[in-house]
Amino acid sequence: MNIIGIDVSQGKNHATLISKEAEKVTFKFEHNKSGFQILNSYIKSDTVIIFETTGVYSAQLTAYLKSKKVRFYELNLLEAKLRMASLRRNKTDKNDSFKLALLGATQLSEIKNHCNKQSTSPYDSLRILSLRYRQLIKCRTRIINFLRSGLEITFPELNQIFKNAYAVLALQMFRMYCHPDFLVGLTLKEMTNRVYQAVNKRIHKDVIQNYCAQVWLTAKNSYPAVPADSLEVEIISEYCDEIENYNKEIAYIQNKLIKTAASLDNFKFISSIPGAGQLNSALLLGFAGDISRFDNYKQLNVFLGLDLNRYQSGKY
Repeated sequence: MNIIGIDVSQGKNHATLISKEAEKVTFKFEHNKSGFQILNSYIKSDTVIIFETTGVYSAQLTAYLKSKKVRFYELNLLEAKLRMASLRRNKTDKNDSFKLALLGATQLSEIKNHCNKQSTSPYDSLRILSLRYRQLIKCRTRIINFLRSGLEITFPELNQIFKNAYAVLALQMFRMYCHPDFLVGLTLKEMTNRVYQAVNKRIHKDVIQNYCAQVWLTAKNSYPAVPADSLEVEIISEYCDEIENYNKEIAYIQNKLIKTAASLDNFKFISSIPGAGQLNSALLLGFAGDISRFDNYKQLNVFLGLDLNRYQSGKY
């Protein structure tokens, strides 16, 4: 059996082949057609390829090996680190690929039970949606951080009043009253009615009045760092628009995630667990794939890169 260990990096891979005759051959190839032709020249019918999961960098390699029906094992980074503790001590791409190949030559039977077993469609679509959902959440969080920094300059008390800056009421309040001077001469009743009309009556008026009262009272004692006509006020409004757009995209992807996962038996089972919820269940299947392909929970933990501690008391 020939074992090829591959150290995957951006755009280029370093590989080491250990043949059945214990010969060692090193080579490089890029993530393109000509590069994969180089890899293919070293592949035989009994070849096994081993590499670490590196997110988007290893996606092209995975797709190519699948299309060629080559047997390969994709190791989780945690699993590889535990099995090759010295891998990072003398860190070189050539050395890493050799140790991956050596791992396959000496521990292949164990790798089979702990590697990232490949999932199939419709889980592929679910994974793409899950990655997009995570990306949108990160982008929205980044803008929220910018928004909160701006509010610290114009009306810092709003950050304490509104814990969820992406909520409909919070965004509308930030747009209308992100500076205490905007409340000068305005009664609480007038403020409440304006906000109530602006949110299209989607929120109960008592809730709106409660938040308006907090903003209205704190405005009397607030001391902003910039005047009401500052450019910072306009930028805050733009941040609110961006967050609102992200909210719409996130809601769309979330609904599509749940709809895609709803056809899977695993989804129905996991989402029935109290506290799991449909979104969390869909995301779990999106990132883990078909969990029925794992023989036990330990394999699933390794795949997800988890190192769980068990706390058990009594009989249960």
